[in-house]
Amino acid sequence: MTKRFLLLLALMMPLWATAQVLRFATWDGSENLDIQRRIAAAFEQRHPGVRVQVEAYGGGFNQKLSASFGARNPPDVTMMWNFPLYHRVLEPLDAWQARDPAFDAADMVPGLLRFATVESRLYGVPAGFTSQVIYYNKDMFDRAGLAYPRADWRWEDLRTLSQKLSRPSAKVYGYGLDVAPDPYDFQGYLWSAGGRMLGADGHRVQGELDSAPSQAMFTMLLGLLDQGLAATLGVGDGKNQRQLFVADRVAMLMDGAAFRLELAQDGKRYGVAPLPSFQGRPAQSVVSVSSLAMARDSKQKDLAWQFIKFYSSAEAVRLRQGDLPVLLSVARELKLQEDPLVQPFYAMALSMQEVPAFLLNPRWTRASGVVRDAIQEVFLKKGDVQQILARAALKAERKLQ
Repeated sequence: MTKRFLLLLALMMPLWATAQVLRFATWDGSENLDIQRRIAAAFEQRHPGVRVQVEAYGGGFNQKLSASFGARNPPDVTMMWNFPLYHRVLEPLDAWQARDPAFDAADMVPGLLRFATVESRLYGVPAGFTSQVIYYNKDMFDRAGLAYPRADWRWEDLRTLSQKLSRPSAKVYGYGLDVAPDPYDFQGYLWSAGGRMLGADGHRVQGELDSAPSQAMFTMLLGLLDQGLAATLGVGDGKNQRQLFVADRVAMLMDGAAFRLELAQDGKRYGVAPLPSFQGRPAQSVVSVSSLAMARDSKQKDLAWQFIKFYSSAEAVRLRQGDLPVLLSVARELKLQEDPLVQPFYAMALSMQEVPAFLLNPRWTRASGVVRDAIQEVFLKKGDVQQILARAALKAERKLQ
């Protein structure tokens, strides 16, 4: 080491030693992690003497977070979605919100705060969200001379379009169906049919997952596969949905807001439409919300609240790209509800009437694996639909006891 470097190190060490460190845990990686760090840097600029330590837990997020809470050494602030499971180790934010005039809950997209509310207490502040829509491949539609999907379309319309777009012999399909989906995302299919995975009481799975409406939706989707109108995503030749969509082998598929960024990188021409209605019922989508929460054991709660508030401010919300702005003022400023590639996401978010299973029962994570396996069994045609769903409903209900 040179004398100049040692002198510089000696000068900087007192600054590091006196900096107030705020720990922030996130599940994000790649480009989204870079955005998290930019938000943290902007916060540091406004709070001299504070350093935000961004802890990227990645795919091991739940395990690492649980271990930190168990050791009574959690990050001060953490990304959070499963509030029913974690709320006992989190700081209630109602009082912080109530005494802070800068926090405007009325500016939040309606319905998002309920994802961070347990037993009428608020434990998190939403930072980003997405709903599910149908992406359609404009190149495939244009070559077939077909009109793009309308906002008031039905699953019957999707089937008709798929018949005109599909060429199974060439492995070209009208629709791409994820046959090994996250059960959370699949709830939108069942809600749109009048079914659900878990009853409103938070305990009953039998008579819900295997109900007549749920079976009707599964049967309709199976029909698309049987008729060669849908590709099976999630299994098979290893090609992911992005590759198939960009290669003009899948004309329509369901996904959230992050898929827009992938297609933009590919320069792909695409459109988005709301989910189709089923048997005269209005379509419903799940909404995925990422929020920020404060650890109950944090030793610097004032600073943690300032970071949460900043992260949910218009300045920070504008920086997020993998999901959609949670603030109505930012959506208006960016004219997102006038953008045909974004407006359907907001429309589907506002259409959600059902309550996701994990908000009804904190033990739902024990049962969701059973449901995931049953969905895959149905679509891989490993038995009778009714019998598969009935067995899964019984097993999942026992997991909740």
